[in-house]
Amino acid sequence: MKYIIFLFGLIAPGLLHAQSSIKAKRLLKNVTYLASDELAGRWPGSAGDSAARKFIIQQFRQAGVIPVLNSYEQNFDITVKLEAPAASNFFRAGNDTSFVFNRTYAILPFSGSATVSARVILADEHKTAMKALRQFNNSWVLLWRRKLMAPASDSLSDYFLAKEAARNGAAGVVFVTPDSLDKKDALVRLRPRKDEPLGIPVVQLKREASKNFLEGLDKGRLIVHDGETFLVSNRQLTVSVKIDPVTIPAANVVGVIEGNDPVLKNEYIILGAHYDHLGYGGYGTGSLKPDTTAIHNGADDNASGTSALLEITGALARNRNKLKRSIMVIAFAAEEEGLLGSQYFADHLPVAKNSIKLMLNMDMLGRLNAENQLYMGGAGTFPGGVEFMKSLEKGSGLRPVVHAGGVGGSDHISFYRKGISCIGFHTGGHPQYHTPEDDAHLINAKGLEKAAKYIYRAIAGLSNREQEWGFVKQD
Repeated sequence: MKYIIFLFGLIAPGLLHAQSSIKAKRLLKNVTYLASDELAGRWPGSAGDSAARKFIIQQFRQAGVIPVLNSYEQNFDITVKLEAPAASNFFRAGNDTSFVFNRTYAILPFSGSATVSARVILADEHKTAMKALRQFNNSWVLLWRRKLMAPASDSLSDYFLAKEAARNGAAGVVFVTPDSLDKKDALVRLRPRKDEPLGIPVVQLKREASKNFLEGLDKGRLIVHDGETFLVSNRQLTVSVKIDPVTIPAANVVGVIEGNDPVLKNEYIILGAHYDHLGYGGYGTGSLKPDTTAIHNGADDNASGTSALLEITGALARNRNKLKRSIMVIAFAAEEEGLLGSQYFADHLPVAKNSIKLMLNMDMLGRLNAENQLYMGGAGTFPGGVEFMKSLEKGSGLRPVVHAGGVGGSDHISFYRKGISCIGFHTGGHPQYHTPEDDAHLINAKGLEKAAKYIYRAIAGLSNREQEWGFVKQD
């Protein structure tokens, strides 16, 4: 208890009073603009994405936030399209060259670019194929696609099978979809995914083409090994895959509110939120209604967190003379594409890593439930964190659900992986998540105000903290 009282004593009275300037009306106004059809879902590289970024920069500038870099923007490139030049891609089974890209076979998005000629392993069971690969390294392997976790034209379910095959020595993977999984036998679409590309070519062959495929390779040798039976083709399969990523520029928005202590101003608390969303949705975007082409406005995810970032930034900036440590504020780009903005920032820190004491991330703060629960993970990544976050409950109108671990999967994980303490805040999931229905009229504005004020109070206390800092790894 003494520890908690001491922590509260570090929050200057002026800083506590400043939280009253955080208003639901202004928070909702920001959300309504960021989640409007005008911004068309804030897909990275789009006009709506650019408009959102300009809006954030304008708000930072008006608050007196200083650019950390030469400008507010930290630029980087992201992949938005994958192209496969016809002249560089072919599929030949023995002497059979009848296979046509995007008609009888497809290239999977996580495929490596390479030309591979090798025999093919065929087995009825997946585990048998893996054992065969360990005996006959550098072979192609034919695998049946398993139960689909996404539409048949999406490669989500195939990545882990292909990765396992590569780990067991496969030179390449050919997938075939069983009739029981997809009677239409749809080909996978070549479009960017969050998965890291594998170092081997990975393709999908249509069932109707598999007969020619097997005839072209010859029946092969029947092998019995360690109680398992499989075939190894007599002829070679030769496949050439060349994927050319098409990139576009993206940018984080980064600023700093300088602290007032001559020594501690060189230490930083980071407050962040991502401002991108899913655009018009579709396969490979993360939409939970991928068959629907419609604007995904992302009011809760994450116009709510971005709006809170702007409001808290303004309140902190108005009381900068009471802050000892500096507060770095960041609006991350391309979170939905795989935490790309925060990963880039964490890989290209503008200040020394040991000067960053804590990162606080806000992702989906707009749907506070009837129990007033604000969830947070990672509070145990710095000493006394759990106790401190719980101590802020009094007078907040919230029931904080504080987890020492449970770091989660939003932008703060990019900092955790670098050994930087972090906390992620959210108000929970809902049926509209990653659908076109996540709109501003569903935002709990009063709840968003409560969450923003709570996080403001956390920063106010942490900026003046006198205890030792340190990264504490969580399970």
